[in-house]
Amino acid sequence: MTRPDAPLHLLPEEEKKQEDFFASPRVPRRIERLIEDYIEKKTGKTWNDPVVLERIRNAIVTQKWGYWTKGRRRRISYTKGYDVLAYLAYQFPVYLVQSELLLHSLVADGLLPRHMRVLDAGCGPGVVSLAIADYLGRAEDATAHIDAIDVSEENIEAYMALVLPSAEKKGRVAVERPVAGDLLSPPGDRLPGPYDLIVFSNVLNEIQGCGPAEKAAMVARFAERLSPEGTVLIVEPAEKDAATALREVQRALVEAGLTVYAPCTPLWGELCRPDRCWTFDSGPEIRPPRLMEALAAGEEGYRYHNTDIKFSYLALRKDGFTREGYRIGKNLKAARLGSLDDHVGKRIHLCAARMSTDIGDSERHVVKICDGTPKKPVYAVLPEYSRNEGNEPIVSGRYGEVLIIRNATVRYNKEADTYSVIIGRKTTVTTAGRGCGP
Repeated sequence: MTRPDAPLHLLPEEEKKQEDFFASPRVPRRIERLIEDYIEKKTGKTWNDPVVLERIRNAIVTQKWGYWTKGRRRRISYTKGYDVLAYLAYQFPVYLVQSELLLHSLVADGLLPRHMRVLDAGCGPGVVSLAIADYLGRAEDATAHIDAIDVSEENIEAYMALVLPSAEKKGRVAVERPVAGDLLSPPGDRLPGPYDLIVFSNVLNEIQGCGPAEKAAMVARFAERLSPEGTVLIVEPAEKDAATALREVQRALVEAGLTVYAPCTPLWGELCRPDRCWTFDSGPEIRPPRLMEALAAGEEGYRYHNTDIKFSYLALRKDGFTREGYRIGKNLKAARLGSLDDHVGKRIHLCAARMSTDIGDSERHVVKICDGTPKKPVYAVLPEYSRNEGNEPIVSGRYGEVLIIRNATVRYNKEADTYSVIIGRKTTVTTAGRGCGP
């Protein structure tokens, strides 16, 4: 394992500032004003002019259609001014906060140096760069130098209008004009690295005409620019197709020699089977910016209201280090999730990571679990009437945390073609502890 020589560790007062932000997150007012000013510059009208708002609404509807369309008809582009304005109004607020959440997680794990160099790959109008500037604004004596690349000149223009003033205001982040280029064939001489952090935020699902192997090869080429202790962070929407496709890219990247730091853990030391692996994390609901509120004030306002944080992510390293260091040893009598077909109707012990938030309802708690071996999705199900102190970790555990589950019953759901591990009153659930990753 290799960690930065001078990791960024937050002081208690800095930690409190971050916790206060995440307790009720929102786009900082100064960034709101920059976005509003940019809208006025691009349109020649006030940001809340009815005509401007209606055009942004139309662009949001068109953009959402593009996101949800499947196959060859799927098209997502940012070649027109209102494409970018729609992104800033609808997607940007959530993406900013979730970027800060992930950054905070890497800082908490000691993976980022106090003075870091970052590559924002597929930067768009600057959501990741702005998140870094905002986060470091609540940490003393921490700095970042950010390089960026994007194929869209409209995005690059917005990046310069939003990120540059924010960086200058904070004084802790240095940015350059993003390199204009395609991620599949970047001008390497202008992005030499080495980088402590390379981020692909909601980028892979928008690359058209490429399968998982090609996307993985692209990420691997960028990973060559990592410092020995660096991290690649990939973030994708929680939407089923995008989230499951990320796990297919993940397998290809592991085969290429990279290590999954989080959220997955190879508990049995095997490559996972990513088929049907729909897993995502969530965060606190954000407070809507006044631009979003203005858009949602008209008819069918719910169509322009986006405050839920749900995302799928992947953190990669080159040194074999993993967030959860626990591995299943010979002394633990645990069934593999890949062999649950042999245990249907039986009570078993198992060890698995908690790979979702609670996706159940008021009557039962449901979380996806994985040990790296399932051939079909597996869910831990805890009826509310069976909930007690002994099995509480199945509900309260962290995303990616490794749990040891004893005395649970296996059932097969034929209709969904999935397995359920039923957590009863006599089932015990304990945390395995992080241990030390290889």
